Amino acid sequence: MRDTQIDNFKEIMSQKKYLILIIGGDNPHTKAQPLVNQFKLIFEFMNITNYRFLIGEGNKPFDILNDSQFIEELANINLALKKGDIYD
Repeated sequence: MRDTQIDNFKEIMSQKKYLILIIGGDNPHTKAQPLVNQFKLIFEFMNITNYRFLIGEGNKPFDILNDSQFIEELANINLALKKGDIYD
């Protein structure tokens, strides 16, 4: 990147872990694909390899709480974060 204040910005960012949460209405896994693809291109450009997408369904506030698969995956990620072994 071109920020003269941070010489190795790209390298620093490539060493981080990323979790992208996407919540959408009907058929969110299909409709989120353009967004997922865009993130993948960004990650490729930045040499980022440690990322994960979590996609859930919900329209109104708190609707996501009814998506049991999303909540279960999120709970598992939360446990992994607490242990410090996320994505490992």
